[in-house]
Amino acid sequence: MTGRYVPKIQEAAIPEDGGWVEGEKSPILLLSIPSWEELETNPDHVHAYTWMYDRAQNAYLFCFQLKDGTEKAIAFISDHAGLLLQEEHAKGTFSMMIMNQALQEVDSSDSVLLIENVTLVRHPAAGW
Repeated sequence: MTGRYVPKIQEAAIPEDGGWVEGEKSPILLLSIPSWEELETNPDHVHAYTWMYDRAQNAYLFCFQLKDGTEKAIAFISDHAGLLLQEEHAKGTFSMMIMNQALQEVDSSDSVLLIENVTLVRHPAAGW
């Protein structure tokens, strides 16, 4: 990921399910977002990402941009998906594996987007 990315996105998806698994290099945050019917699966198409904090919603937003300019955002509300970011795995570098199916329905042949080397820079106002 290169350069400073300033998102222009207006809405964020809320994961329906999620959890952590141990990966070969780092922990992996699994996220199910069925509302994303069209899901880019080539990690090389992810151009940039950034974290933002929404004070009104008490949520971290993970925003990313694809090379074609398409933007997506995931909302981690403190008492929902944000609970995943409060776990020990999220305190270092981790990967994110995003799928548009329920976690229990995914098999190795399904489409997933893997974003590696993610680091959450916590906002002081968040307190979590």
